[in-house]
Amino acid sequence: MTYKTVSTFVDDSTRLPLITDHGRAFMGLENSSSPELVERVKFFFDYLSEILGFPDSIAGRADQECFNLLLRSVYPEVMIDLADLIYAQHERLAVHLNFDHININLKKDFEKNSASLKKTNQKMAQLFYCLAMTIANSAALKQDPKIIHLLSESYSYYLYQTKNFPWEDFSQPRLINFQQPVLDVATGLAGFSRIYSWPENFPLLVLSDKERFIVDSLSHYLELVGKKNVVLMEVDFSTNPPEEMKFGFIIVNKFLHHLKRKDRVNFLKWSWRVLEEQGVLEILDTDLEHQIIEQSNQPEFKNKLTVGYLKTLVKIESGYTDTLNFDVKDAGFRILNFDCREYCDETDAFSQIPGDTISLKFKGLEIVAEKLV
Repeated sequence: MTYKTVSTFVDDSTRLPLITDHGRAFMGLENSSSPELVERVKFFFDYLSEILGFPDSIAGRADQECFNLLLRSVYPEVMIDLADLIYAQHERLAVHLNFDHININLKKDFEKNSASLKKTNQKMAQLFYCLAMTIANSAALKQDPKIIHLLSESYSYYLYQTKNFPWEDFSQPRLINFQQPVLDVATGLAGFSRIYSWPENFPLLVLSDKERFIVDSLSHYLELVGKKNVVLMEVDFSTNPPEEMKFGFIIVNKFLHHLKRKDRVNFLKWSWRVLEEQGVLEILDTDLEHQIIEQSNQPEFKNKLTVGYLKTLVKIESGYTDTLNFDVKDAGFRILNFDCREYCDETDAFSQIPGDTISLKFKGLEIVAEKLV
């Protein structure tokens, strides 16, 4: 199979190996409390070495040496960092290598030259990001079943073992009928905490997503926790929502702003059809992405953003919070609660450099609506 890659990593027959014996020592993985992650780190880079390497040149040899210094000292959670960059950049934003761990081993070789260590760290970060983007920007690599399998299981094991969920679960839905299934639309990374916190006496929870990495990660996590009243469904709600199921409650968190208004209207009409009588639709959303796109017209603001983040955003119309309220009513729902507030935040969550804050003003809304018959 031929993969299209960026120039730092190549797939031609004359390439230098991705991993050398020096890197394959994986000293940073020693004494880890997660043998599951350690095993997958080794499998992952061995597999990549069958596909990618470095150009057979002076620059390629220098990159190979630095990259293997990174592998020699890398930590097991590097699989989570890679998964975030490749499959979840929209949700996890900036990802930075943990040099506190890496440098424990590297400092033995750089004790007398801290400036050289800093320079090596910068080069490692560059190569690591380049590797992640090589995979993310190649359809063949990004959808490679083995890559998805190793990264998704690593993500699942990490969250199962640490409970360090990427998104904390929202409050449990205010259910009236405990016999009818609950649907969480496009659950994303929040699905892990949904599964963990879903009470055993609650009705069936149907999680859903269209991304293979998310689906595989949540499926594996479900196997680990053994919840019997949670299932997973692979579906693209923007093009082909399921018609065969009925629900008593539909949760839509931070999804509708990804749709053009025509598609949102179709989604709301679909929700009305699949909800049982007196079923409830709960929507939590913001116009944050719209505000980020608007402010990105300012070079100073744009230059601070995590590289590649703007590409993940979908432009929505101005006044989204007002039109959404109207469209929910127009689809046949009775609004039980509508809460829309303005927020102002100083944050580095979207910044390429930690501590480099940006100012954001945006609206957040909650809509709770009941199906009218």
